[in-house]
Amino acid sequence: MQVVDPANRVINLANDNLPLGARFFVAGSIWDLRSNSEEILQAMQETFDPAGAEQQPDLHLRFHIDFAINDAPRWATPHFRALDHLYYATYGPCDSMLVDQMSRRVIGSFSPALTHDLRYWKQTVLPVLLGIVSASIGVTPVHCACVVKGGSGLLLGGESGAGKSTMALSLSRNGFAYLSDDCTYLSRTGAGMRAWGLPTPAKLLPDAVSYFPELVALDPVLSLNGEWALNVEPTEISKVERCLSSTPRWLVFLERKVDSSPVIKPLSSGEAASRLVADLEMMPPVIFDQYEFQLETINRLVDRECWVVRHDLRPEPLARLLAEICGSD
Repeated sequence: MQVVDPANRVINLANDNLPLGARFFVAGSIWDLRSNSEEILQAMQETFDPAGAEQQPDLHLRFHIDFAINDAPRWATPHFRALDHLYYATYGPCDSMLVDQMSRRVIGSFSPALTHDLRYWKQTVLPVLLGIVSASIGVTPVHCACVVKGGSGLLLGGESGAGKSTMALSLSRNGFAYLSDDCTYLSRTGAGMRAWGLPTPAKLLPDAVSYFPELVALDPVLSLNGEWALNVEPTEISKVERCLSSTPRWLVFLERKVDSSPVIKPLSSGEAASRLVADLEMMPPVIFDQYEFQLETINRLVDRECWVVRHDLRPEPLARLLAEICGSD
């Protein structure tokens, strides 16, 4: 296979020209990687678990590094374009990838400068890629944080600014394990469902230092969504432990309410589903079946305990309140 990159270079992405290969387990799916870069392989290994060579891949990745490029600039924010089942992402004039959602293949050409930045790969390139390909590999992203207790997941939904990230870390200091702070990935196997997170930093609003004083030395950075945030490694906060998957059991939507007393109400499955579906990316007609699969996943997710909590509490008392919803078992 050949691809012409933005600099009009023709690049051969045949397997025999990409000597390195490995398979990885990603949010319930199998990714097959071929590349000529040890560093990309390392970034994948530090982000995802290895998968056996006998397992059938759900996604094929072919990433080529042009070592002849010297100083390649990187744009401040990535750029994305979509046309039907094709999705194009570019991070600089010499760094781009093309996703074919129908064939479940990704081809990319990158400069050595981008390849050397393992943190950028682990915190930006790979999470963004998972978001792009999720529908085509049977994975459903939901705009929720998630914490885990006894193997059961508590999903925390709500609009931006509702406090999902802060609450995930607060609960993780009170008997739960941390899974994700903003986006949780759902996979299905038969009648079963799993919730997955990525080993990426949590993003907190700058005022979170009033709840977590140990973060006072961190400087806010500009996120891809245009918000200033603190990038926090959760396990660096006292008593917080990570967990990368769970069985979803509870779903709670957080809402800000200027009042002295919190309100806890059960939420119907239909209302819970409509809140989550609003964040799904619509698919073009040629791959609309992928969108329908995600809708079915959400309908199965909301067939369990769903609540809405309207509050004006600080994180610690709210964490205790949510722990009560989940019970003592």
